[in-house]
Amino acid sequence: MKVAIIAPYATVAPHFEAELELGQLHLERGDEVAYLSCEGELANCDFNLERDPLRCDNCRGRRAHGFDLLSGNFQTVQLKGGNAAVPEFASLQQLIDFKVDGFDVGYGALSSLVSVCRDPEPNLQQHAELLRKFISSALATFRQTCQFIEANRPDRVYVFNGRFAAMRAVFRACEKMGVECFLHERGCDMHHYDLYENHMPHDIDGIESVVRKLWASADPTKRDAIGASWYEDRVQRIERNWHSFTKEQQSGMLPQGFDATARNVSIFTSSDDEFVAIGDKWQNSLYPNQVDAIQAIADSMKETSPETRLYVRVHPNQKDVDNARTRRLVSLSSPNLTIVRPEDAVDSYALMHASDTVVSFGSSVGMESVFWGRPSVLLGPCLYQNLGGPYRSGSHDETIDLLGRKLEPAADKTGALMYGHWFQARGYRYRFFEAETLFEGRFKGEIVHDRDAAKLAAKKKKRSKFSLFK
Repeated sequence: MKVAIIAPYATVAPHFEAELELGQLHLERGDEVAYLSCEGELANCDFNLERDPLRCDNCRGRRAHGFDLLSGNFQTVQLKGGNAAVPEFASLQQLIDFKVDGFDVGYGALSSLVSVCRDPEPNLQQHAELLRKFISSALATFRQTCQFIEANRPDRVYVFNGRFAAMRAVFRACEKMGVECFLHERGCDMHHYDLYENHMPHDIDGIESVVRKLWASADPTKRDAIGASWYEDRVQRIERNWHSFTKEQQSGMLPQGFDATARNVSIFTSSDDEFVAIGDKWQNSLYPNQVDAIQAIADSMKETSPETRLYVRVHPNQKDVDNARTRRLVSLSSPNLTIVRPEDAVDSYALMHASDTVVSFGSSVGMESVFWGRPSVLLGPCLYQNLGGPYRSGSHDETIDLLGRKLEPAADKTGALMYGHWFQARGYRYRFFEAETLFEGRFKGEIVHDRDAAKLAAKKKKRSKFSLFK
């Protein structure tokens, strides 16, 4: 088997270590392995926005150190730079619509830009030069990946995540050239990585299929307990594969003045940085955005159900995020509305349990509410939308109707258990990498760090002798 691992940058642990892991596994099987990576010529990357030379040196040194730890013959190929002609974009929609040879480079560049700015509606004029660099890097990566595939015909390509500009370029090049692409990401905990075959980790249909297959193949006598344990871990603030955003909250604390005898509806917002630029299936057909939705709900319910209290729990991940949308959100005002700011110590789970109905736009709390026996209303697209459990609104009028009456909790929690089981059981155990924290660990007993690139390059070892991919 011919395998290509395309990694424009080696900055982030444990993702570079996962690529080393994958390469070593294939080398042990006798497969032919090539690594394609940037050596500082691409216009930028997500972790070196302005192509700072020192950061490039550190990245190259870290990559060289990692390669030095591999056993077996493999090829390294350098991704070259490029200066593509990039148009100006008068609107976000123009950027989203921008494609080159079928590659949705506008979506990819927007995803990278949003992640940097922490703003789902970034000012394109203010960030025009950064956006140009993201697009230039992505197009250079896309074209060179296509060229490499055409010349060498690998059987499989690996790339990280697929959401960011250059990573999406690799994935789209594989689609265009008809090559199997496995996208890697974190697994169920820090000791596992996961692989997504020919779809991104954010693909709604793809993830639903994976969730159902994993459930169907699991031991029926154990899978319910495994699924339930994910929800229990989250309440306990256990960090398995990512940060717990609720660990700083005060257990049991409710908003000041909360009246348990009143009718209370809690609305949990999502941190939309990650999903705003995935693709058209993530566009909310009900509301332009969460802020407009909350304002419309508050206005309507003030007339139709004035006795109902609305509590908006702003996602804790929005702490210290300052953009037009977050400023609007925390400044919303209505007699029936209470805003719980992201840094507030109010316990999200206590609020969920104390509420008559829980509303979400796709965050995990929508399915957590189902598991814990609270009526859940879903107002946006998400990975679990077709698994069953939450009430799904099809219009604003239906939203108001659902929130204005008593709802019964979901009688069937199978969808919630399936979703929790996927989170708790997905992925492959590392053989060569041992994680020590969420972002640190040792590959073959060594921390892969930015040792001096020149000294490591002098070693070269076996990889320079291997010439499979020409």
